[in-house]
Amino acid sequence: MGHIPHLSRREILAGIPVLSSGVLLAPAGARGQRPDTSAPGIIRGAIREAATGKPVPAKIRVTLTETGQVFMPERSIKTMPDKRHYFYARGSYEIAVPAGRYRIEAVRGIAHENTVEFTEVGAGITHNVDLNIGRIADPRQTGWYSGNTHTHYHLHIDEDPDERLRTVPPAEDLDVSVISYLVRSDSPYITNRYPIGRMPQFSRDGTIVDMGEEARNNRTFGDFGYGHCLFLNIPRAVEPVSTGLLSKDGKAPDYPTLSMLCGEAQKMGGITVWCHNGSGMESPVAAGLGLMNAYNLADGLDADYARYYNLLNCGLVIPASTGTDWWIYDHNRVYVQVEGQFNYDTWIAGIRAGRTFVTNGPLITRFTVNGKGAGSTVQTSGRVAVAAEATSRIPFGKLEIVRDGEVVAEQHARQGRQARLEQEIDVEEGGWIAARVSGGAKTYAGYTAFAHTSPVYVRVPGTGFRKAAAIGGFMDEIARSQRLIRKTFKFSSDQDRALALGRFEDGRRAFGKLLEG
Repeated sequence: MGHIPHLSRREILAGIPVLSSGVLLAPAGARGQRPDTSAPGIIRGAIREAATGKPVPAKIRVTLTETGQVFMPERSIKTMPDKRHYFYARGSYEIAVPAGRYRIEAVRGIAHENTVEFTEVGAGITHNVDLNIGRIADPRQTGWYSGNTHTHYHLHIDEDPDERLRTVPPAEDLDVSVISYLVRSDSPYITNRYPIGRMPQFSRDGTIVDMGEEARNNRTFGDFGYGHCLFLNIPRAVEPVSTGLLSKDGKAPDYPTLSMLCGEAQKMGGITVWCHNGSGMESPVAAGLGLMNAYNLADGLDADYARYYNLLNCGLVIPASTGTDWWIYDHNRVYVQVEGQFNYDTWIAGIRAGRTFVTNGPLITRFTVNGKGAGSTVQTSGRVAVAAEATSRIPFGKLEIVRDGEVVAEQHARQGRQARLEQEIDVEEGGWIAARVSGGAKTYAGYTAFAHTSPVYVRVPGTGFRKAAAIGGFMDEIARSQRLIRKTFKFSSDQDRALALGRFEDGRRAFGKLLEG
């Protein structure tokens, strides 16, 4: 966590022009008097779903077209620390601005079109500009529900954090928002004030909110050490939350290891989601020992698939997930297909089963192999029929089919917005197949747009489905990690050091058994 600088709200918002909204404006001057051209004008309006006319929350950006200055209501909840500043509004908005021509943009999640309107504002005059937001897709109709598995808020915010938790996730059109308790030395995270567990007090406006945990170990502030891992759906904290350098005083031992804590979270009924493209020495250990329930691609970084593909090539079954990490400042989310009625339990069950795709913009609206979706296993005699579709508000280049890490089919997007692919693919041995979007434009936070499904696992009788090179690579990596632990990691006793090294040895042996299987 912490890939975006932890600036205070005052530092980040310095220089953004702000006029109080809702100001009581004086009436126009009597005849013969000169009008007060310094009085602000007011822009206000409703925010509605175009198809239904129902009020919806969204984030709003009001820009003076002549200068590019951004204006925000003084007491609004604002995006942080996005370079393109927006404020959040629920069903309607109002803002006071100087006279001029304005661009008003409404953004609601990623399954809606951006809505843009223009208006000329006169001094002291109220202008009504309604914002009707159209959809590009409705994943809920086919049982897909979105979530952000990883969010923190720092102390340096001026508004009520309760109001932020009530306002932001519904405006981002999230069905599930998981806040992550963490310890980073003595850094004050305002979300740490909330108890771990489900948060019904913030789950009344269309988004289920859960307070989870991010367990972490770093060797240096730039080196992930054991790694970072999220625990979702837990009733209480798994202690210690951070070890080593990231502990409260920065002097705690590097023990217990992260996979040990994963085991405790699973015993509580929680799921474990490895962070930041699988970074850290212990991610293969956790994966090999069955302690990684899902894998966060991107997660505060650009998406990097190499490590994920290598784990899948070992024959491991690992669903894809994602989050934003530092605030909800971009559109990273995992879509989960639930079985039956949507609630947090069915959503968590969907992650466990691998019925997911991840994205920060493009929507993969269809993906099947022989008619079966992500998370399924397909038995075949050597040929499969693959179908995939994608649509996006953010321009993208291609929709691709990936088998065991290699692109085996692709379709260029029409006008950068839509792509559809149906193709038969020869499969000579077992492995996995997934769909992804590549060649995307940049998102609001400057990351490359991406989307990727969890795999369909393919089994061909008489053939294997594990790659010896991938397995051997992780065995060698774990051995290197053991040497580094002996040399540089801190322990309270020789017994703890032996237990930590033994945990890594268990992981190395688990990969060795995969070679034999």
